[in-house]
Amino acid sequence: VLQEMHFFLSIPAIIWQVVFLWLPLLLLACISFYSKSYGISLVHYWNICDISHFKVIFRSLLLASVNSFLCLAFAYPIAYFLAFRAHRAKDLLLFFLTLPFWVNFLLHVYSWFFVLERNGILNDILLRFHIINEPLYLANSLFAIGLVMFHSYLPFMVLPLYIIFEKLNYSLIESSADLGATVSQTFMRITFPLTLSGARIGFFLVFILSFGEFLIPTLMGGGKLFFVGTLISNYFLLDQNLAVGAAFTTLSGVVLSGALLIAFLMFEYVYYKTTRAQ
Repeated sequence: VLQEMHFFLSIPAIIWQVVFLWLPLLLLACISFYSKSYGISLVHYWNICDISHFKVIFRSLLLASVNSFLCLAFAYPIAYFLAFRAHRAKDLLLFFLTLPFWVNFLLHVYSWFFVLERNGILNDILLRFHIINEPLYLANSLFAIGLVMFHSYLPFMVLPLYIIFEKLNYSLIESSADLGATVSQTFMRITFPLTLSGARIGFFLVFILSFGEFLIPTLMGGGKLFFVGTLISNYFLLDQNLAVGAAFTTLSGVVLSGALLIAFLMFEYVYYKTTRAQ
């Protein structure tokens, strides 16, 4: 009876997912195969199977991978500190961590212009301390895209890790130190395997969001480089070419699914190696 009740309560979520996720994806795939001249065909996929489109996909994969690994590297000490070292300041620090979600994302991204532009805060500080002789061109660059994306998506990595750290028995870490293990040995053999599920969830969240991001590359990149999100938005909003846009979206989704599968296998391999080492 309890299982039937759980299934009944999950029906609204299932309906919501089908209506607003799977049906739009199915409609998008159907549009990508339709052409006014040829009917049902692969002509749109043939048109986008060139080096320029694959460069855009590869660039987005590279950006998403670098951002995900950077967020993972910085999120571990932050989540560890929040769970075991913050003590009374934990609630306040968690409030500051989630504070960016309360601000409009467009305003959140655009505010970085006041920091990175040629006459911005960062260049002004560097000039005042005579670290540089002339302002740096930081905005409208790949560096600006990566920095703002890292800052925007770091909480998506910290929060899943923090939840796992909260459930972790800290006496295991203390026992490892008492038995003579170094910090790196404790991390690789105790902390990392026990928190790998949170790291995997955070990695997938950051990777998916980074791969399809279009607002940050558009505002911070100055239109110099195309990514998957920016190219899809151009096909749908500027060119009004729904069929080609649908085909490129479907192709990007397939590539993203393959990348996520590789990441999943990578986490499984790391978990197997770390647990086997014990």
